[in-house]
Amino acid sequence: MLFDEKRSAPRKKVRIPVICWESEEEKLKGKGREIITKNFSASGIAFYSSQIYPIGASRQIDIYLPNQRNPVSCRFKVVSLEAVQNKEEYIIGASFEDISSEDRVRIGSVIDKLDLYLLLNSALAGGASDLHLTIGKPPMARRDGRILTMAASVIEPGQVEAMLFPLLNEEQIGFFEQKKELDFAFSPNVSSRFRVNMHKQKGFVEAVLRNIPTSVQSFEQLGLNGETMIRFCQEKGGLFLIAGTTGSGKTTTMAAMVDYINRNYDRVIITLEDPIEYVFKSERSIIKQRELGTDTLSYAEALRRSLRQDPDVICIGEIIDGDCLLAAMRAAETGHMVITTIHAPDTVSAIERAIKLFPPEHTMSLCQELSSCLLGVLFQVLLPGARTGRVLATELLVNTMAMSNLIRENKYAQMGTVLQTGRTFGMYTLDSSLKRLVDKEAITYQDMEKFRKREFK
Repeated sequence: MLFDEKRSAPRKKVRIPVICWESEEEKLKGKGREIITKNFSASGIAFYSSQIYPIGASRQIDIYLPNQRNPVSCRFKVVSLEAVQNKEEYIIGASFEDISSEDRVRIGSVIDKLDLYLLLNSALAGGASDLHLTIGKPPMARRDGRILTMAASVIEPGQVEAMLFPLLNEEQIGFFEQKKELDFAFSPNVSSRFRVNMHKQKGFVEAVLRNIPTSVQSFEQLGLNGETMIRFCQEKGGLFLIAGTTGSGKTTTMAAMVDYINRNYDRVIITLEDPIEYVFKSERSIIKQRELGTDTLSYAEALRRSLRQDPDVICIGEIIDGDCLLAAMRAAETGHMVITTIHAPDTVSAIERAIKLFPPEHTMSLCQELSSCLLGVLFQVLLPGARTGRVLATELLVNTMAMSNLIRENKYAQMGTVLQTGRTFGMYTLDSSLKRLVDKEAITYQDMEKFRKREFK
């Protein structure tokens, strides 16, 4: 049963430490219990409880606002009760009593600073790709590759967890408290989605939230050669690597490939991600999206198990270790199309970095295996556009017979020559891509030269 109160102020999803005392005697003995808040306002609170509080029940509480030494002490009165579906848990709604006007102002002022959705809306309206929540600085947004300061108050200790913990379940919070790191994704509404990295810096919780477009762009919209990318999407087996640095759009390109296959072919597609970023709906294909930590415990194990799930295409969020690469190559060798990303500064370095994930004594056998299953490597980088936004520059390596021989013999130095002379096979260098963008006036000559010298700041 649900009893609703008439709220004098809208509640916001924040998690602030609150100690509840069943009696004055208990408070004197220091045996209160922490309650998990669902939302807050200057006039009331909602929290989760395994026990039922009767309507009208009153309790003493201490509210520990972020970065404030003394808690707000007051009482609450229960005004609503709601059972949580499929759980032996309840959501208790309560209004504050015996609270001074000064403390109401304190609570209201703090909660206004903890409005994550207001920050996200502001970042999106400004065309930001990332939102940085850093202690001691106002929220910062990255737009077109540049960091800008937002018009908001300085982030204080305790505020980041107060804003982000309501988005997490208890298992995720426990994982973060143990590992000091957590990646997850969430959708504030149907038209936006964010990937979040929570971490600690000098003992404080901080976070970076990346804007993930909810609609997948076509190859042409991304600045890729549609004919070339479709040719790779048509492959029935093999390994396709998308290389680049952090923030170069690797996941976006992989999503475009998944979207194209999903709309045009009858396939079973399994994605393994950490976390799930783009959310797909099965069209001609069947898509199964599995998240690391929620649906599986490791990329390598999920890859091995996925072979029993009748896949045609397997997408891996990122090659992070040798076990993961080995499992990906074995899947590619057994007739599955495998698409994945790897951090590298160019196509040849991507191959070299993949091989060096293993000890030197395994190099020759790994080179042999990679040479037989690799389809190609796409390297990409985003540069400032001549007019606005950012523009994609790419380099494509195709695993021809000549390239395969060089991979097998571990001759990285000679791969660049084959890349430069492989136009008839669809290969092209990053340098030629940059020159083409300058000729089209998509980027400036000055920015191209800055990139070549790696002087972007």
